[in-house]
Amino acid sequence: MSSTPLKQKLRGDAPSFGLFSAINSAIAIEQLALAGYDYVIVDTEHTLFSPHEIDHLLLAAKAAGLAVLVRIAKQRFDWIAPLLDAGATGIIAANVKTVAEADALVAASYYFPLGRRGLNSTRFNGYASLDLATSNQAANQQTVVIAMIESREGLANAGAIAAVKGIDGLLAGAADLSQDFGLPWQTQHPEVVAAIQDLQAQTAKQHCAFIAIPRQLNDVQTWRKRGVAHFVIGDDRSIMRRAHIQHLQQHLKEYQDGSE
Repeated sequence: MSSTPLKQKLRGDAPSFGLFSAINSAIAIEQLALAGYDYVIVDTEHTLFSPHEIDHLLLAAKAAGLAVLVRIAKQRFDWIAPLLDAGATGIIAANVKTVAEADALVAASYYFPLGRRGLNSTRFNGYASLDLATSNQAANQQTVVIAMIESREGLANAGAIAAVKGIDGLLAGAADLSQDFGLPWQTQHPEVVAAIQDLQAQTAKQHCAFIAIPRQLNDVQTWRKRGVAHFVIGDDRSIMRRAHIQHLQQHLKEYQDGSE
C-alpha cells in the first residue's frame, strides 16, 4: 500500500484500485488491507449495516492502515458528519443528479470555509487532544468526496458537478444508469457505454478524477487508453464466492484426476 493520502492519489496519474466491501467483518477488512488495495468502499446503500457495525469496520481499517470511503444513499446526508468523525477517509454519495446536491454534499463533508460540517471532539482530532483548528484544516485537506452519477439527469449535469469545489471525483454507476436508460443490467449496451465515456470526458475537462468500474478485465486497458487511472474493481462478496468456487473445483479436479 502506498503512503500517499487517497485525496492526493486521485489528483495524480498513478493508478489506484479500490473495492466495494459489504462483508461485516474486521477480518475481511484486514484481508483487503493485506491484499494491497488503495482503499475500500464500505457500502451502506445496499446493506443493513448499523452505525455500530460501521464503527467497528472503521476501527479495523484504521488499525490496518487502509483508507475507507463510505457509500451513502443520497437521502442520508445526516450520516456524513458521524462517519467522518469516526474516522472515515471520505464519502461517496449515490445518485447525485444536480449541482445543488453536489453543493449540499460538499457543505456536509468539509469544515469552514469550504463547508459547514459541525464541530465536535472526534476520533479524527484525538478527542480534542490535538489542536482543533489545525485538525480542521487537516480534515479539509484529507477528506475525499465523490459523487456517483447514475441517471440521465446526473449525466446532463456531470460537467458542472465535477466543477464544484470539494468534489474530488465522479464514479460511474453503470447498473443504475442502465436502468434509467430502460436497459436494466445491460451495462455493456452501446448506449450505456457511450454515456459513461461521455461522463469521463466531461469529468476530465474539469480536472476532476474519474473512477471507472471495469465490468470485464480488458476494460482496464480500454479506460487506461482514455487516460483513466482510478478503478473500483469489484465487490468483496462476489470475489469471495468466485475464489471459493475456484478453490473447490481445483481440489475436486485433483481428486478426480487421481482416480484415473
